[in-house]
Amino acid sequence: MGASYYDILNIPRNASEKEIKRAYRTLSKQYHPDVCKEEGCEDKFKEINEAYSVLSDPQKRAQYDQLGHDVYTSASKGQYTGGGGFGGFQADFGGFGDIFDAFFGGGGRYGQGRGPQQGAYLLMRLQITLENAVFGTDREVEVFHSEPCPACDGTGSATKKTRTCPRCGGSGQERRASQTPFGQFVRMSTCSQCAGSGKIPEEVCKECNGSGHVRVRRTVNVHIPPGIDSGMRLRMEGYGEAGDYGAPSGDLFIEIAVAPHKRFTRSGDNLETTADITPAQAALGSVTEIETIDGRHIELHIPPGVQHNTALKIAGEGVRRRGRPGDLLVRVKVVIPRRLSEEQQKLYARLMELEGTKPGTAEAHRKGFFQDVMDKVKESVK
Repeated sequence: MGASYYDILNIPRNASEKEIKRAYRTLSKQYHPDVCKEEGCEDKFKEINEAYSVLSDPQKRAQYDQLGHDVYTSASKGQYTGGGGFGGFQADFGGFGDIFDAFFGGGGRYGQGRGPQQGAYLLMRLQITLENAVFGTDREVEVFHSEPCPACDGTGSATKKTRTCPRCGGSGQERRASQTPFGQFVRMSTCSQCAGSGKIPEEVCKECNGSGHVRVRRTVNVHIPPGIDSGMRLRMEGYGEAGDYGAPSGDLFIEIAVAPHKRFTRSGDNLETTADITPAQAALGSVTEIETIDGRHIELHIPPGVQHNTALKIAGEGVRRRGRPGDLLVRVKVVIPRRLSEEQQKLYARLMELEGTKPGTAEAHRKGFFQDVMDKVKESVK
């Protein structure tokens, strides 16, 4: 597990926006490749920028705190995402652009257009039984996400027409000059009127209030393939959040959690269960009946002399995956009877005689002791 973004910036988890910006200013100056000549400073500078790009954004920070470092960073690499999505996550490691943003606030790097953004990804967790994981199944899940507004076709305009944003002239960015101790700099930030799209509705749609998106609840059929395991994720393309007008929707990722089973455990493609046998069965060998995970009953041959906790294999009764199914391992447990009938006691006593051992009861010990004494006396008389 990598260091958290809070550790990278050396700030507490409840740090304020000012503390985050102050820490970023200090560290970015210290580790900037043009200033720092130590080995590894460039990688450190990238980590600092990545941490700041998330913690300085309230929405991304909330998602990061909710999901944790590993989940969020995997999402940022396009593997998956969730909890409302991570749409538009971009870590800018280009150098001065991030420093200017830290000093003067604002959006993207100088001269970089935003353009229509793909919709955010969503992550959903789904629990299934071990039987479902072994054989596969189909499940229906409910997804609450945003879709293009049907009234305006996602344009945000009641007339389904848009016009060029008067504030940014269609570029999607506002240009502002700032005077700093380093001189005058021009900062490009996302246009506050059109949110970077460069277009505004000709007439605001009343259904979506000009956003072009509406929240809806959909039922999605999910095919869960045989052999899936906890932690694996299924990708449902286009079932994430709606994107900007003209951009595709994000994807829905479904993370699988397999519930524990009362009789079976899983190890890779193999299943394991237990079977209780008697000492006689262990010594002489026997045949016992085993119930498979799908409810069938098959015979298991126990070889003579099998030891306690030995795993016996039933081929092909494990997890169905990759064409060849795994095996079922039956771990035998030799169960010692707590109560014996009179006949069983005699048989066990006879068995101990054959083994050359003595019974373990106090009476037996006393009988055995006096018998030994009498035997010695008889031998001395002779």
